[in-house]
Amino acid sequence: MNLLSLRAYSLCLLLLLLMTEGCRPKRKTEDQPPAAKPAGIDQIHFFMETSASMGGYLRGGTEFKDVVSEVITKANTIRPVTIWTIAEQAKRYEGTPADFVTDLATTPLATERSSKLHTIFDRVGKQAAGNNIALLVSDCILSFPDEEIRKNREINRTDASSVLKNNIYDEFSRLKRQGISATVYAFRSQFNGTYYDYRNTRTALSGESRPFYLWAIGRQELLVDFNRKLQDMLTTRPAKILDFSNSTALNRYELFFSLNKKGEWRAKNNNITELEARPGKPAEFALGLDLSGLPTYAQAEDFLKKNLAISSKDAAVKLLSVQKKENVPTEKRLSEREERLLNQSTHVLTFRVDNMFAGEAAVTARLPVRFDNWYEKEWTTMDDRIPAERQNKTFALQHLMNGVKEAYQSSTNDFLVLNFKLVK
Repeated sequence: MNLLSLRAYSLCLLLLLLMTEGCRPKRKTEDQPPAAKPAGIDQIHFFMETSASMGGYLRGGTEFKDVVSEVITKANTIRPVTIWTIAEQAKRYEGTPADFVTDLATTPLATERSSKLHTIFDRVGKQAAGNNIALLVSDCILSFPDEEIRKNREINRTDASSVLKNNIYDEFSRLKRQGISATVYAFRSQFNGTYYDYRNTRTALSGESRPFYLWAIGRQELLVDFNRKLQDMLTTRPAKILDFSNSTALNRYELFFSLNKKGEWRAKNNNITELEARPGKPAEFALGLDLSGLPTYAQAEDFLKKNLAISSKDAAVKLLSVQKKENVPTEKRLSEREERLLNQSTHVLTFRVDNMFAGEAAVTARLPVRFDNWYEKEWTTMDDRIPAERQNKTFALQHLMNGVKEAYQSSTNDFLVLNFKLVK
């Protein structure tokens, strides 16, 4: 084959290869891994306890009916709401949310025997699996079954702190292990009907103010989003809110290299280097953090100042100030990068180094989980036979809440753990 023929043959081979590649079927889109779907709420399950002790909330014009109607209606705009009634068993309501709101005013719903509260939480919690949110409205009165009270009329008082509290602890420990958190909204309402005290003695009440509680249960990141949306829409505000968080400790921060900076130092790999700090010549630096995933009270400046613990054996470091992003002074122009970091943060924490005891110091800033205790005095009673002790209070509420609190709060449970280095 001469040179001209060889070149022609090579050219034909090249054209054939190109045509073959062009005709080869392309990889189907479905063969490629799908893009990760952003986490979001799939379904909202609303449970209303319907034991006979709830009947007084449903007679006449009561705040209870106003709140329940509003929560169901507005939660349904976040995601579709499935409605259940619950006492000894959970029963799915077959109508629409609008139908249920009508039935609150027209149909006797609270007619069933009382049930163990930890059993109710078990059934409600099962509906908070995956990307679901479960809501429960209840008077949250801890009580033994009727037959046990008939045997021992004091059993609710003598054993609520042991048996009943630990039943609650067991249930919420299980939810915590599944990564599920809880938020409690506390309300008060007129009550028109039969009240059952801790001995199951009946008392007729007309218009007396009684507490009730809305629990929201779900994965932490979903629950934070749901709570924010619901609270923005509610016209009837809860008297109190308590978050039981189950989030992994936040550990991400951004070091600003000019914002709130004082003294001599440089930023390197999110650590402070070439630091000059000694008595009379301190240095200050600021960290940006996104705390939007924490309970609302844990984002408060006073809470952070009071509870953030800083430890370092080789440096004297303290928290100087806490600023929410919107309160950061803007007189000094920030670079484009720092402006971007600030916009990604919800808080700016400024620290001061008063002295360095070694050439390098490891610093840890921990924000341990702490839960509010508003329920311990004004909202709880251990003798609801007496009107003065009963009004606006819930029998054994402290033992219920302490059971939940002990399930979520431990010495190793932190909202925030930051680790960084200071280098001379």
